Amino acid sequence: MKKICSIFLCAAAVLLSACQDTAEVRSAAGGYTYKTSGVVTITKADTVMEVHLTPETGMMTLASNKNGKEATLSFNHNGGDSYDMVATIDKDSIYLMPGSRFIDVAVAQDTLLFGNVTKRRESFEIEVTGDGKVMSNGDVCLNLHYEGDALNEGYHLEGDEVHVHAKRVKN
Repeated sequence: MKKICSIFLCAAAVLLSACQDTAEVRSAAGGYTYKTSGVVTITKADTVMEVHLTPETGMMTLASNKNGKEATLSFNHNGGDSYDMVATIDKDSIYLMPGSRFIDVAVAQDTLLFGNVTKRRESFEIEVTGDGKVMSNGDVCLNLHYEGDALNEGYHLEGDEVHVHAKRVKN
């Protein structure tokens, strides 16, 4: 009977430890304010445009997934959009798994007399990948790669110069 109880207790301990967060995920979990900014390249046929993204600001929550080895970064930006990214955290490094989202980007439409350029908003469905760091002060810095296509006009968007700075919210 003691041997059965001992085996049961060991199995329970292993099961419980497998469900716990890693120390890295636990230490990074919580709420953040964030800002996303960057530059992407948009192409259509022979036209290539370098476009500065409209900065996004909002709240980010980093929470552990049930397996304890992954975390979900939930972005809720002030413009009303929200999306989630799944990541693994190893020590102070963050590795984002590919995820998709929609963004609107101002693209040049026509060049008018006197060099004025008219722009319009174009919606893109993009895949987001990237990596980052948990800084010593608790902030999170991410470097993202965006790639995708416009929903309507045949534009292609790609860029490695997209950055997120997430500042930890103090409780």
